[in-house]
Amino acid sequence: MENKEKTPVWKRVLAWVGIVILVGMYLVLLFEAITGSPDTYNVFIGCVAATIAVPIVLWLLIWSIGALTGRHTVASLDPMTSNKRHDKYGNVIPDGDINTVVFDIGNVLTDFVYKDFIKNQGYDDDMVARISAASVESKDWTEIDRGILTHEELMERFAANDPGIAEVFPKVFDDLHGIVIGRETAIPWIKALKAAGYQVLVLSNFSERALNGCRDAMKFLDEVDGGILSYREKLVKPDEAIYRLLMERYGLEADKTVFIDDTPVNIEAARKLGWKGIIYRNYDQVVEELHNLGVKY
Repeated sequence: MENKEKTPVWKRVLAWVGIVILVGMYLVLLFEAITGSPDTYNVFIGCVAATIAVPIVLWLLIWSIGALTGRHTVASLDPMTSNKRHDKYGNVIPDGDINTVVFDIGNVLTDFVYKDFIKNQGYDDDMVARISAASVESKDWTEIDRGILTHEELMERFAANDPGIAEVFPKVFDDLHGIVIGRETAIPWIKALKAAGYQVLVLSNFSERALNGCRDAMKFLDEVDGGILSYREKLVKPDEAIYRLLMERYGLEADKTVFIDDTPVNIEAARKLGWKGIIYRNYDQVVEELHNLGVKY
């Protein structure tokens, strides 16, 4: 959306000052040339210097005003948003009705590759399936994301699900490095949305052990505006409480928020609160659905 607001008076005054100075000097040059004044050459050099210097001085002045006040100006160092609307502090105002994009993490901004993670520890396909069923694919896995049980208590639960391989679980899940892999699209996606003026948050069922073990895959957390990881709040999706907490903490307006998650039940919970929701199937599909909602970047 183009910025069609009227240029402020002070900007127009500065522009006219620059024009008057330059035009005045060239009129003097014209007069000097017509009268054959010996100072014609010096005036000419002065005009050339002023033609270069005056715009630079005016640009620096406008830039300084913008830097001191925090307001966007024609001299602001963000040419990629020059065609966007800005608030009085220079922040880009996003187009459309949506102002906040909330991302899930696993299988949205990262790949949750638990089967490869287990297989890479030397287990065959049958054992991978057996370990997965008793742990990651069990209802107990949610508790690792909730963060209310110790690691040892979780291992005991996994062992109870398949006592025949009880000794395997502490070995497999001692170090979670590699269970989550980063996606190349994550950081550019977040940066593009933020540059277009959108607040970008995360809302994810995620454990402290997975976060600490996969720091390299989670670098995008340095780019987002905030969010909630479930283990910190002892809440997990699709519990309505975790959505409400995010809304309260970041002042979200439900109808201006869109949530992207790969799990339908989590999207349904968000929609019940009035959020827009997109079920992640692939990157291009989500980008298209965002654009259909008016989220353009």
